Amino acid sequence: MPDDHNPIPNWQRQDLPPMLSRRFEFATYADTRRFLDRVADVAEKVQRYPNLSFGKTYVSITIDADGKKIGPEIVELARQIDALTAGTE
Repeated sequence: MPDDHNPIPNWQRQDLPPMLSRRFEFATYADTRRFLDRVADVAEKVQRYPNLSFGKTYVSITIDADGKKIGPEIVELARQIDALTAGTE
């Protein structure tokens, strides 16, 4: 169950600067590419763009709170990104 310090499971919370981050692992490069495309679609939809770093079979995502407190919009974006992997982990 999420708490005030870590509002969403599987994501690492950092307070200075405020951000959430998570690494996703995939079986193939094709799976990684599909996930990146889906993250881009979600980001465009909500007009908030996480920082991405990736390799052949992983994607690391950092959602920066722009120096503000981690609010519900940051947590919701993390949840939407998690939903992209539902049933594949």
